[in-house]
Amino acid sequence: MSRAFEPAGSVNAPVGADGSAQPTLGKNEIRLGGSIIFAMSGAAPGQTIAITLGLLVATAAYATIVPLIVTIAGLLCIALAFHRLNMWRQNAGATFEWVARAFNPFAGNLVGWLMLVAFGGFVLIDVITIGPSVLSLIGVSPTNQWAGAAAIVIIGTALTATAVVGLRPSARLQVTVALIEYTILAVFIIWAFVAVYITHKSGTVHPNLHWLSFSAAGGSFSASMIIAVAAIAGWDAGIYVNEETARPEKNPGLGAVIGVAILGVIFVLMFATFQGISPLGALQAHDANAAAFVGQRLGGTAGEHIMSLAVVLSVLATTQVAIIGTSRLIFSMSRDRVLPPRLATISPRFRTPALTTSLLGGLMIVLGVVDIFATSVDNAISDLISVSGFLYSLFYAITGLAAAWFYRRQLGKSVADALLLGVLPLAGAGLLIWVAVKAAQALNGAERGILIAIAVLGVVLMIVAARVYKAPIFQLKRETASTVEATVQIGAD
Repeated sequence: MSRAFEPAGSVNAPVGADGSAQPTLGKNEIRLGGSIIFAMSGAAPGQTIAITLGLLVATAAYATIVPLIVTIAGLLCIALAFHRLNMWRQNAGATFEWVARAFNPFAGNLVGWLMLVAFGGFVLIDVITIGPSVLSLIGVSPTNQWAGAAAIVIIGTALTATAVVGLRPSARLQVTVALIEYTILAVFIIWAFVAVYITHKSGTVHPNLHWLSFSAAGGSFSASMIIAVAAIAGWDAGIYVNEETARPEKNPGLGAVIGVAILGVIFVLMFATFQGISPLGALQAHDANAAAFVGQRLGGTAGEHIMSLAVVLSVLATTQVAIIGTSRLIFSMSRDRVLPPRLATISPRFRTPALTTSLLGGLMIVLGVVDIFATSVDNAISDLISVSGFLYSLFYAITGLAAAWFYRRQLGKSVADALLLGVLPLAGAGLLIWVAVKAAQALNGAERGILIAIAVLGVVLMIVAARVYKAPIFQLKRETASTVEATVQIGAD
């Protein structure tokens, strides 16, 4: 396997046919703060509350708080697994590479395909929501197809171009967007808390103890968990730029853990306050952008516009992060030749996988425009959440299992090692496997057909990679941790 990311000029740097050093990904492009922002942008609180508030409240019958807390606890365990595995190897493919080395190369390849489909689905969700969120902000009907298509093309192109130019300018954009988005959300969370819990503003729903139950009358805890996992998925975004991060063996994983912890607080507070802002029927009537409705209920037209701004900023941030993360995964798989090697090309000027990023962004823009004219946005988002939520649950669980298996010989060395390397990753994996099973049972016939097609295509691509591309990854030997200390092993070898 090529050492595509060794620093140019080192003895292991890749060389071309003329003996010259080949371009590598940029180094030290973001630090710990950037990793945290990427994690939070990947989960997109503003966008998520806009499209899932009515759905989760209806599914849980207002008992949203406990499912969210349990979900966050499980995801924190998985974030710790990401952190520990990233301390072992820093690879843009993350779980794809870790599973290939800890379990089996064939298992790693299938997991990589599963990740690629899940990531692609979330990029498409993000692109689809650009149109209606932007149109709502500027006062144009979200159902205006041509205006929505124009918004997708213009903004999608700008976000893709920024991702192509480099990780550093993308990170600067993310920080700016995050400061505005989270300030707006914090103000409205406090405002909603006062209106719902203290002053009991007219038209609000009074809180009761059922809100703290596992399942209120008519609610479903398992279905609520499925939605919660799908809603918070994407927090691992900073992991896939680990090869471009300062202190790559520590910052990306630590950023994921801190990001999940902060997201947990934000999501619990948002749902605990926003769900009481009006009766359920009114929330569901505005489920295309429930955040704007919350803003309107609290602050009239001005509040609606301000919350719509938070949603737009959230959509822009998560779309760009999703494009960056997915392009890095494709890059890693192509570098290992399980996808066409051409997709592993690095731009000499920008030090990014520019070709892959451009193709991905362009494809998603086209699919987003087609979706506007072919189906309703609501149906597309609902279907994608159902399938992608299952896939995310599955690959997060596999990451937890991989961490416990890779570090299995270290578990008996101390109580802390047993807890951090074994108990917590397995607990998180067990919870998410349960969620994945429940999600699979809830899928309709068409969605199950999609999953079967995905699995079959994944097997076909794996055979092609092994037989046609002769991918060296299939010759890897299983590895086991010999230390719990962090090591710098960047890229492939």
